[in-house]
Amino acid sequence: MISLKIISGTDRPNSNALRVSKYVQGKYRQEGISTDIIDMQEFPLDQVVGGKYGEELPEVDDFVEPAVTADGLVVVCPEYNGGYPGILKIFIDYLPFPNSLAKKPIALIGEANGAFGAMRAVEQLQQVFGYRNAHIFPDRVFISRVSENFDDKEGIKDQFQQQLLEDQINGFPDFVKNLQEDPSFITDG
Repeated sequence: MISLKIISGTDRPNSNALRVSKYVQGKYRQEGISTDIIDMQEFPLDQVVGGKYGEELPEVDDFVEPAVTADGLVVVCPEYNGGYPGILKIFIDYLPFPNSLAKKPIALIGEANGAFGAMRAVEQLQQVFGYRNAHIFPDRVFISRVSENFDDKEGIKDQFQQQLLEDQINGFPDFVKNLQEDPSFITDG
């Protein structure tokens, strides 16, 4: 059985990213997929203030370890000022370099109150994850006008967007399994 970690990409209390993360977690669990949420609200920010790169940071190591050992990551990302949240950047910066994301399957979900559903933020994340040699699942999801277009129990009110989310949830586990079974799946595909 594969194990997925869902990253709620902001430290904002009561965030839409956490709401979406919990919904997605429930959908994966209905499919028998083991999932846990890595909530950026819990990142030990006080441990890294002042740029303590290269120092022993056991709390930070413990926080990032589930992402490192997961079979795949689902990143739920809001858009802040045309980009992704700073706390998510700090989290990525404290993942062991270079191997922690190499060949790691990653699915991306953007959410925003604007019309484009965090498209810019997700595209920026794709660049960062691509640089880290992760494998990006091609079916990205963008939830626009999330405050009015998302229900905690029913998902996305827009049928087309909900179908895209369902397709991602149904397809990503196979993508992860295919990569585990045949690492050349992406390059030969």
